[in-house]
Amino acid sequence: MKNTGTAFWLHAALLTVFIGASSAPSPLYEFYAREWGLGSAAVTVIFAVYALAVLLTLLVVGSLANHVGTRPVLLGAVALQIGAMMTFAFAPGPEMLLAARALQGVATGAAMGAAGAALLAFEGPKRRGRGSLVNSAASPIGLSIGALGSASVVRFLPEPTKTVYFFLAVLLLVLGVALLRLPSAGQVAPGWLRSLIPEARMPGSARKTMAATMPVAAATWALAGFYLSLGPALAHAITRGNSVLVGGLALFALFVPGALAILVVRRRSDRTTLLTGVVSLITGISLTVLAVQLGSAPLYFAGTVVAGVGFGSGYFGAMRMTLPLCGPHERVGMLSSIYLICYLGFSVPAVAAGLLVAVAGMKGTTLIYGVALVLAAIPALLRTIRKNPAHRPTLATDSPAAS
Repeated sequence: MKNTGTAFWLHAALLTVFIGASSAPSPLYEFYAREWGLGSAAVTVIFAVYALAVLLTLLVVGSLANHVGTRPVLLGAVALQIGAMMTFAFAPGPEMLLAARALQGVATGAAMGAAGAALLAFEGPKRRGRGSLVNSAASPIGLSIGALGSASVVRFLPEPTKTVYFFLAVLLLVLGVALLRLPSAGQVAPGWLRSLIPEARMPGSARKTMAATMPVAAATWALAGFYLSLGPALAHAITRGNSVLVGGLALFALFVPGALAILVVRRRSDRTTLLTGVVSLITGISLTVLAVQLGSAPLYFAGTVVAGVGFGSGYFGAMRMTLPLCGPHERVGMLSSIYLICYLGFSVPAVAAGLLVAVAGMKGTTLIYGVALVLAAIPALLRTIRKNPAHRPTLATDSPAAS
């Protein structure tokens, strides 16, 4: 197939931009809260509407690309995401903000499975493992760029609540036009209407491995959900500063080390990768919780960096061990199942934290949330130390060109 290299990187860019757009509103939440008098619970509900829309979309259209190809699904997702950006830009109140987040969730849910499957299809036989690597790296890279980029726009450019969304809309339009000129992954097959019946598909060959790895992936995304919903407000409280860049830097400190960790551990064994993720996650969360209790900004950012290493390596380890276990016709369904698990971890705990803030305060909420995540990660740590979960050989040994 011609242009597979270009198609691979275009789909990588699309996935990164979609995920980056999901974090762009985070630095603006405090602005919206001041403008419309929203409390922490309302902010996390607005945040969670996006995750709920992603979950429902993954269930409904997660396998549609297996019947119509990835390009039609992605073009529809691009159109919806541009619509969401315009709704954000001109939202007159919290009701339209909710609508924008819901529309964004539908667009992102449709794009994630299709773009991820296209990456696996276009990686090429000599680059085996590259699709899993980019599928994993797109999340921390997109989230970090989206958060810090949005914070920078808010700080330095006029019309902050519009400019960032206009920029993303134009970027998506360019990528959508480019998508028309490149091949589509997947085949056109009958049964597309039946594929819309909600169903999470887990290949039998992958279920044992998923049982061992998905709790770690869910814990990493629960951490990301907390930072994306309440992280900027927490960073402002602990640094006693009100610059929007402080909130953006807190997100950047979590997600950039996550992306770098993926690059470092990609040639290590599955067990080493997962163990690195779990240990870093537990250590980083513990340091961050301690920093919040002591009111230490340096320790807070140091703990965030370590937790970011856990986010990247833990999530990548889980993805790398599960994605190769599915056949070509199972890729979209497998990715939809993984994202479904991750986004449950991403949304439900964050909403609970938002409600808890009103009762326990930010400091108490951080303590409770951190302890819960550490307790959730300990079984995976013990299991990883005792034995290597069932899996295929690591992708790094499949080919010398695995990167």
